[in-house]
This record gives sequence, C-alpha cells and structure tokens, in this order.
Amino acid sequence: MRPNYALCITALVIGAAVLICGCTGLPGDGDRNRTDETPVAERLTADQVLVRDGNYSLFIQALDTAGLRGTLAGPGPYTIFAPTDEAFGRLSETTIEELFDDPKGNLAETLLYHMAPGSHTAAEIAANETVPTVQGNSIAVDAAGENVTVDGARVIRADILAANGVIHAIDAVMIPPDVILQPENATTENTTV
Repeated sequence: MRPNYALCITALVIGAAVLICGCTGLPGDGDRNRTDETPVAERLTADQVLVRDGNYSLFIQALDTAGLRGTLAGPGPYTIFAPTDEAFGRLSETTIEELFDDPKGNLAETLLYHMAPGSHTAAEIAANETVPTVQGNSIAVDAAGENVTVDGARVIRADILAANGVIHAIDAVMIPPDVILQPENATTENTTV
C-alpha cells in the first residue's frame, strides 16, 4: 500500500487553514478577536484611577464617608481636583475631625468643591480666571508661568485621564467659602448659668 502524498498534503493544508481561521477569525466577524486599543486609564472611572494610583487614599476615604464615591464612578464627565494624601496631612486634626463629623454637610460640600462639571485639561483651566464647581461656588484660577493654582492649591500632576473625566492632583485641600470651620486656636468658653 502506497501512501497518497497528494491526499496527505491536501489534508494538512486544509487543517492548517481551519486552525489559522479559527484563531484569527474571518474578516467581518465582529470584534470578538480584537483587543481593545483604548489605554487602560481611559477605561477606568475616576474613582478607580484614584484607587489604583495609591496617593489618594484619604480623598477616597472622605468620598466614602460622605457617600459621594459613586459620583466619581458615574458617567460624568467631571474634572476632579484631587488632594493627595500629603495634602490631607497638612490639615490640622481639628479641621479633619470637624469635616468628618459632618459627612453630609461640611465634608460633602468640601468634596463637591473639588469637582467641576465637564472634562477640562490643565491648559483649558489655565485659560480661565475661574472654574465652576459641582458644589456651586467657583474656584479661582491663577496660571502664572508654568504653575497652575486653583483656589490657592497648586496643580502638581495634571491631565490624569479617566473614562469619565480628567483628574488633576493638587497639593492642598480646598475649603469652599461658605464652609465655616473653627479657627485653629479657638477654644470654647466654659460658662455656667
């Protein structure tokens, strides 16, 4: 019995073609075999980007306490001025306690003051004198030279992209003008009736 070489070669070619087509797909069969070319950061929501970065744990904790973290997971778009953990570290214990003791009031107002509707790059922000916030008050912008400050906080890392907006890291926690906190050295007087 002589092997039929032509039949074996034909079978091998057909098998290879089936294997190749099965792995790569045929043109027009949809996107099931294609990889998503969108950068990972652009697929993550703002809260996911902040968590992944690791430098915003106190900001995330504040958002959780105030019940606002879902806002950064929503569709947006938002521009977030995110204070780093180091920025929160510059606040006094009294200020932090006062904010966290009023999560739905002062803390929520302060956090919403760090968010602007729409997606704005640092260059777009620098081109304006103020930026409206979700909280309602506007943030003053100062773009002197290469530095951009918002309400006195310096933008230390700009244009961090997320699927639902853009994040700018800032070096201070901004307190809105209508949030009144106790002065650092204020003491309550002990009076008796």
